[in-house]
Amino acid sequence: MPTDPLTPQNDQSVKLSVTVKSQLERKYNDAALEKIRAEIGRWKKADADRGIRTVHVEVDNSEDETMKEQVLEPVSGDATPEKIKQVIDLLWDKLTPDYLVLFGGHDIIPMFEVTNPTYLWEDEDNDKTVLTDNPYASSAPFSKDDENSYQVPDRVIGRIPDMVSAAGDNGRNGDPEWFVEYLKTARNWESKSKSFYKEHYVICTGDAKEAGMQCVYKAFEPPTLPPLICPPDSDDSARGRQQLSAPLHMIKCHGNKNDATFWGFEDESKDKPHAAITSATLRQLPYSEGSTVVAAMCCYGAQIFSPKDADTWPLASTYLRKGALGFVGSTMKAWVGLEDMSAADWIVADYLRRVLEGASIGRAFLESKQDNPGYHYTRGHVLGPEEKKTVIEYILLGDPSIHPVSSVPDCANELAIQERRQRRVARALIGAGMRNLLPTRYNVTAEEKDKATEVFTSKLAQDAIKNLKGFNIRPTAVRVHRLDTRFPESPETARDRSAVKSRQSLEFYWHGKRDRGGEQDKQLCLLKVETDLQRRPWRASVLCTS
Repeated sequence: MPTDPLTPQNDQSVKLSVTVKSQLERKYNDAALEKIRAEIGRWKKADADRGIRTVHVEVDNSEDETMKEQVLEPVSGDATPEKIKQVIDLLWDKLTPDYLVLFGGHDIIPMFEVTNPTYLWEDEDNDKTVLTDNPYASSAPFSKDDENSYQVPDRVIGRIPDMVSAAGDNGRNGDPEWFVEYLKTARNWESKSKSFYKEHYVICTGDAKEAGMQCVYKAFEPPTLPPLICPPDSDDSARGRQQLSAPLHMIKCHGNKNDATFWGFEDESKDKPHAAITSATLRQLPYSEGSTVVAAMCCYGAQIFSPKDADTWPLASTYLRKGALGFVGSTMKAWVGLEDMSAADWIVADYLRRVLEGASIGRAFLESKQDNPGYHYTRGHVLGPEEKKTVIEYILLGDPSIHPVSSVPDCANELAIQERRQRRVARALIGAGMRNLLPTRYNVTAEEKDKATEVFTSKLAQDAIKNLKGFNIRPTAVRVHRLDTRFPESPETARDRSAVKSRQSLEFYWHGKRDRGGEQDKQLCLLKVETDLQRRPWRASVLCTS
């Protein structure tokens, strides 16, 4: 069995896995729990053979060996995200792990629920809050009132989910196979050569094919064939079925809440949806089990809901049950580009590129989320609310230590260990630095807001929306913020508050939507224009929900 990453047994990588014993016992009967725990033991043994010491902790169990050994008080009462994070932070300081696993779905290890940065109008992005694992992935103490405390992660993290129970189901009848089948994948995977992943299943909704092609160029070097377009290349087409066997999947389509289908549309705004990929088809078709890597730009792509029947498994769960190594996607409505890459497109494309370069799926995910704000700052841009929501809502489902592409170094073991430590420290520093640079937004006066019409009618704004007439973007539906983006005078004075300068501007948002056949088929669109304080347009962009 490959030992990737390469480390000697006396200086292993450490993977911290946390779960909540009381929630597992509420959900599963004794036989199921025994089956899950036996598979956890096999998973830990396989990790040890690779040079990874996996420490599995029940944070609410006073008899847990690690909790007793580290002299930590177990979580008592309701196992809230805040309480679980406090224990994780203490364990992180004591064990200094390389990886963190949240073992269980939202009803075992609950996600944090934070304010949605793009909650604008109730009939538009009406996700008032966002479900996220970001606070667990941040070393900063969590504060619900301070998005900077969780906006940029600095820990390598993944979640191994089971199936969420139906509302009101307390019968201890949970199906352990959701855990068991994925843990088999997590202990039997083998790194492949980069050439193994040269075949891609890339599918894009027809109305975003320009941005889809840009994603291909960003993720793959050299670029692969153009993406399949839905319609007509759905998963029931000859081309779609043939390429589903590819070991790398990038899905830039549309998703709906509690829906087991990703959808595609033609360019025309009134076109009815076409099924791009369904869990029913995915269950029946062969694809590269035990090696598949998946990432999606779709709204609700990583949601896990209680299915109504066997044909409506959540798509992310279907992939994992069928042997995928990991799935990256959003928990809520995702913002993407149509003609140009935006928001979620950058996260997904960058994640896949880093996986192909040899990173673990967890490290590739962390780096793609950290470098998203970095991309904007190094170009003098401002991190918008849509990018903030993207970084918050995107999660990795799967074991973060898995290396799909072989990255065994040619150097000695000692250098491999030092390199791993160097990466961990560097990413912690990058996370803290990015958090210090996040912009602050303030409301403007009514008089300032009334001047928005001249910005909307500017050539810059009108050029940005010239091909988006179907969205009916209304000039009166505007939100304006005064923006204060801090930056140090120089790298040497980065920690000196007195030397911190700011980039001040105004940010104008207009919204629109198009109705494509039903309540869940509404697509939202934002026009964003940044100006100086005299309202002279500087930069415009358009993005839509997927």
